[in-house]
Amino acid sequence: MAADGSRYEFPDPPPPTKAVPAVQCFDMRGARVIVGAAGRGWRGDLRADDPIMRGGELWVPVLPESEFYRSEDDGDEAIAALHPVETVWVEQADPAMDRRTAPPHLFERLVDNESPPTRYPVPASDVHGLTGRRVWVWRSGEFLADLRCVCEAFENSEGDIAINVCAERDWYRWARTGKAPRIDEALIHLAWVEH
Repeated sequence: MAADGSRYEFPDPPPPTKAVPAVQCFDMRGARVIVGAAGRGWRGDLRADDPIMRGGELWVPVLPESEFYRSEDDGDEAIAALHPVETVWVEQADPAMDRRTAPPHLFERLVDNESPPTRYPVPASDVHGLTGRRVWVWRSGEFLADLRCVCEAFENSEGDIAINVCAERDWYRWARTGKAPRIDEALIHLAWVEH
């Protein structure tokens, strides 16, 4: 996924990510989730497994993304916290929603705290501190997701502004094992940060 001939493409931003109540979702294994409660707060960067019944109630096993990827790599069972299904929301891209970027001004960003907010993309060129951020990259007519930025913006050998990205799985493996990830270059105008 090296920077390619798409230097003259200027696609619309990726679709926003909305939170859907877990009770409305099926096949949740590996899904990105948010846990929390209205008026209290929200916690993301989590992955779920399929819900289970316990004591006549539905619970969702949830674990940090780093543990999810460790378990996937090692083939081990991970110990997940059980959350009542009504406190779990599944993150989903919604292509039907208006494709726009996150508003820059505070009063435009205010949300109703009854559910996790819809997350709109931010052009990578507008973001300070890109390293470690989850990004979308436009490549070959589609958005690639589950990527992490591994550096700040730089000028590449062709004089374009670019960033380096890796697969999210490799990002977490790098922290856990020290094995450097396979890095791919992306032109900054074709990258968006999840806000």
